[in-house]
Amino acid sequence: MNWDIVLQYVLPSALGVAAGLFSPWANWGIEKRKQRLQRRRELIAGWRLELIPMVASSQDLPEIWAGPKQAKVLSSPLYASLRPHLSKEAIKKIEDPTMGLVLSRGGAPPSGSHWAYRFPLKIFVDEIARIEREWKLV
Repeated sequence: MNWDIVLQYVLPSALGVAAGLFSPWANWGIEKRKQRLQRRRELIAGWRLELIPMVASSQDLPEIWAGPKQAKVLSSPLYASLRPHLSKEAIKKIEDPTMGLVLSRGGAPPSGSHWAYRFPLKIFVDEIARIEREWKLV
């Protein structure tokens, strides 16, 4: 066998075919990662810009989480997209119909920024931040 012919004609053709098959696959993998990253960023932004205000609305006054407000949030498509990523503890607390009664024990009302009086909001904020860290978006 003449190695000059193999090195001059066969090897470049074989390498060209291999590169032609590998390049689209590599580009597809890169594009897939970009799309996943973009989708995750969109989810985080949607949860922060639309779901958090829905949960935080009218939290200046003590209120009961269970009821119409909880039903509205839980039936939201945004919550449906967040739920698979929530911890089991968070789901249990958020979906528990008896949680979230905030009572003022006399004296001055708590400040509006005190997290203890913003029951579901803190859970949502903490969980979204945890998910964002897990996805390495921060």
